Amino acid sequence: MDLPVTVGVDGSDPSLAAADWAAREALSLGRELRVLHALPLMPDLLPGRSVGRRTGPGDLLHEVRHVLAVRYPGLETRAEEVHDVAPAALLAAGEDAELLVVAARGAGGFPGLRVGSTALHLAARSGCPTVVLPVDPVGPEPREQIVLGLDARRPAEAALEFAFAAAHRHGLPLRVVHASATGAPADEDALLARVLAPWRASRPGVEAVAESTDAGAGLALVEASAKARLLVLGRRGALLVGALGPIGHAVLHHALCPVAVVPES
Repeated sequence: MDLPVTVGVDGSDPSLAAADWAAREALSLGRELRVLHALPLMPDLLPGRSVGRRTGPGDLLHEVRHVLAVRYPGLETRAEEVHDVAPAALLAAGEDAELLVVAARGAGGFPGLRVGSTALHLAARSGCPTVVLPVDPVGPEPREQIVLGLDARRPAEAALEFAFAAAHRHGLPLRVVHASATGAPADEDALLARVLAPWRASRPGVEAVAESTDAGAGLALVEASAKARLLVLGRRGALLVGALGPIGHAVLHHALCPVAVVPES
C-alpha cells in the first residue's frame, strides 16, 4: 500500500508554507497528501493558543485544500481534524506515512524561537522520515543539490537510501559531507569513497560528490545548507528515547533549507 505524505497545519504562515512544500513532494513521489490539523479539546488552556488564528470547525482545512487544489490540480488531497495535542497526533500519523512534514515552529512559541517543541519532538521520535522547514523563507540563492550528512565510520543506511532517492527524483547531484576530527584527510576521503562505492554503482543516474572535512559536523552542514534544496540526516536508536543529538539540534536550529531526519529501522 502506498503511504501518504502527511503535513501538520495550524493556520500559521510557516505551517501553510510546509503544506505547500509537502504538496510538491507528494506530487514528485506520486502519493496522496494528508493534511492534518490537531485540535485539542480545550485549546484555550494551551500556551500561545489565545493569540492564534480563530477559525470555525473545518474552516482551516477547507481553505488549505482549496489553495492546494488551485496550485496543484493533479494532487490527491485528504484533510483530517484530530482532537489531540499536535505532537501526539502527528507522531501517530507518522506511523502510516511515507513522509511527515512540519514547520520548524507554528502559531505558538515566542519571537525569535527558531524550532518549536513539536518539530523537535517529531524529529527525535517519528518512525518515518520527518522534514522540518526552517522559520525563515528559503532565499533566492541557487539550490541545485541534495546534501547528506554522513558519518562514514557508521554510515546510516536509511539516510543514504533516502538521500539517493531524493537526488534521483529531483534530478540533482548529491553532496555527501563527512566530518571527522581524527585521521589524515586522504584516509578520510578513501573511507568515504569506500562507503559510497556500492551506492554509486547501484544508482548510476545520481552524481554523488564526496566531501570530507575537519570542521565540526554541525558547522559544515549548516554552511552546506545555504546551497541545498534539502539536507538529510540519519537518526540512530539512541540510548535515551527521543534523543536527537547535538548535531541534529544544531542543524535544525540553523539550517537554511528544509531538513529531513531519517530514522534507522
